[in-house]
Amino acid sequence: MNAQRRSTRSLHIPARPEQVPLARRAVLDTLRGWGVPAHSEAVQAIRLIASELLTNVVLHAAAATEQVGVVLELCDGVWIRMGVHDGHPECPAPGDGDTEATHGRGLQIVHALIEELHGVVLTERTDDGGKTVWVELPCRVEDGGDRYGGPDTADSRVPVERPVLVERPVPVEPRVPVERPVPVERPVPVEPRVPVERRVPVERRVPVEPRVWIDVARL
Repeated sequence: MNAQRRSTRSLHIPARPEQVPLARRAVLDTLRGWGVPAHSEAVQAIRLIASELLTNVVLHAAAATEQVGVVLELCDGVWIRMGVHDGHPECPAPGDGDTEATHGRGLQIVHALIEELHGVVLTERTDDGGKTVWVELPCRVEDGGDRYGGPDTADSRVPVERPVLVERPVPVEPRVPVERPVPVERPVPVEPRVPVERRVPVERRVPVEPRVWIDVARL
């Protein structure tokens, strides 16, 4: 496709389920800003295709992808070209047609819709080891293309809804009460006294002078 006029928008969103509606809304807003009728088959198809491709990335490639890239182009005012990039090397494949299958039916609908609108879908390997799935669909611009001024290139990021930060009190670890023992006055140790044997006082006798015996018979 040799396009001489082209408008381009690129979006980047976190690979999380709640971001898919935001990216889809940004794609539709971009097409509306370029003058593509919102009720046209091309826009309705792009809406469904963007949802399926982005959901497929979130479900199957989030482990290898922090952010999903979406490139949207309007070529010559008659072609819409959308690319969805992720970091997973495996290419998405439609299911086997089982009506009771829970996965793969969305991609079947995407391929059938692109074929019905005479569009093109292809997968391109990228240098980072991932891939980009490209979808091209014919379209028309309102008012004879007066709103399409191309070339126009921009890179934007889908605003992420962030929760309001609430200051939470710092949790304080509860203190475990410690049972403190009641101080007990300890008696001062006294050295045991050695019992002393007391001596019984002995009365001392007054020394008596020895008596001299006189033999009277000899007198």
